[in-house]
Amino acid sequence: MSITEVRSGAGTGRRGRAESHPKAVLAVLALSTFAVVVMQSMVMPVLSGLAGSLHVSMTDISWVVTANMLAAAVLTPLLGSLGDALGRKRVLMVTLALTTLGSILVAMSDSMAIVLVGRVLQGAGFAAMPLAIGIVRAIFPVHQVPSSLAMLSALTGVGAGAGLLFSGLLVQAGITAQGMFWISAAVTALGLLGTAVLIHLPERASAFRMDGWGLLTLSGGLVCLVLGINRGPSWGWGSARVLGLFAGAVVLLVVWVFVERRVRQPLIDISMMRTPVVLGTNLTAFLTGAGMYGAFVLVLQFVQTPGKFGYGFGLDALGAGLTLLPLTAGTLVAAAGVSVLIRRIGPKWPMFMGTVVAALTFAFLLVWHDEHWHFYLGTGLLGLGLGLAFGATPTLLNSGVRPEQTSVANSVNSTLRSIGGSIGTSIAAAILAANTLPLVPLPTVDAYVTAFAVSGAICVLAIIAAAAVPYRHRTVAA
Repeated sequence: MSITEVRSGAGTGRRGRAESHPKAVLAVLALSTFAVVVMQSMVMPVLSGLAGSLHVSMTDISWVVTANMLAAAVLTPLLGSLGDALGRKRVLMVTLALTTLGSILVAMSDSMAIVLVGRVLQGAGFAAMPLAIGIVRAIFPVHQVPSSLAMLSALTGVGAGAGLLFSGLLVQAGITAQGMFWISAAVTALGLLGTAVLIHLPERASAFRMDGWGLLTLSGGLVCLVLGINRGPSWGWGSARVLGLFAGAVVLLVVWVFVERRVRQPLIDISMMRTPVVLGTNLTAFLTGAGMYGAFVLVLQFVQTPGKFGYGFGLDALGAGLTLLPLTAGTLVAAAGVSVLIRRIGPKWPMFMGTVVAALTFAFLLVWHDEHWHFYLGTGLLGLGLGLAFGATPTLLNSGVRPEQTSVANSVNSTLRSIGGSIGTSIAAAILAANTLPLVPLPTVDAYVTAFAVSGAICVLAIIAAAAVPYRHRTVAA
């Protein structure tokens, strides 16, 4: 099936830079990507309220998270690939339109089925960041690319903490769970308008053929993998359904590699994925996500546990969100400095430093977790690690791919980071669930200590992977 392709390549960069004001473009991209990340995290504290408004059980409402993750796993690499092929501005507009429509459906519907459709559409929003990275690389002056990418990537950590904080503030203000999605719809709609008006990206048409078999096998494999990880705690990790999903994921992903190596225009170029810099960066992103993202679950549950059980501080959702506020500050500090580090020593070592800081964060929490300020300091350090690691990742990844592969390469990296995060969160939750207090369905303090140690060990693996990336700094990679 042939369709029209609109490609933004290296040859269009000068004209794009003349027509688009970099600061305005960066503001639009930052608003759009930040809104998407906030929207994904702010739903977590209000699941019970959403279940009440939809008149469903907590087991059923958990599917609003699962459906969103499944859609993100499928749509992120697909939209990234289409962005490289059909034009990143155009596909970003479609992405933001789908995300806005999804938010509206969740906000206005009292039907669980319609809400799930909305959450699937919102899953398209995860592709906004890789598409934004492609736009920056295509139209920004070369010397502005590393700092701009660092700032955009830092929004991943900032938005995750901000979403939890905003959710608590909105609940305190009397905003319902579904009412919050009207706000997210308005912000992503504003991002869509800004993208249409302020981003001018020259494009040229050429032939493009959709890789149908590659799309089917990759989508099927990712759905099986993410569904197995997400439903493992409730269905049982040793259940036939979960084991069958993991087996299906392995088979489909192996078939996908076989297919992609033989089609003329693959959805994702396997030779690109095998490039040492790309392979090492993706492995580091996967391990970093697995190590760091579990901290959100651990910190939030720990600080909300009533102190009468021997640990915890009995905080409400707003107080727990405020505990993550230093994460935002740490991420912003790292984002401000990472571009300087990239210019001086290259992107590999800031990413390495970020994984080291993350490992040290868990070592700190392993020993010190008796006072609330311990968690303020811990989340601040975690934000610093996130900002360094994820702020340097796009520049390092882009050094190993051609300009026309930018969005799809970053989409795969983002997907691997999210899958790693799902695995890390599941491991943390499983450790907590396996060690509970007598007669009370709450984890023991030793369970948290074990979870901190395991997350730290995963971060040590990320340190090794980052150090092994074969990158030698000569000039700033665009």
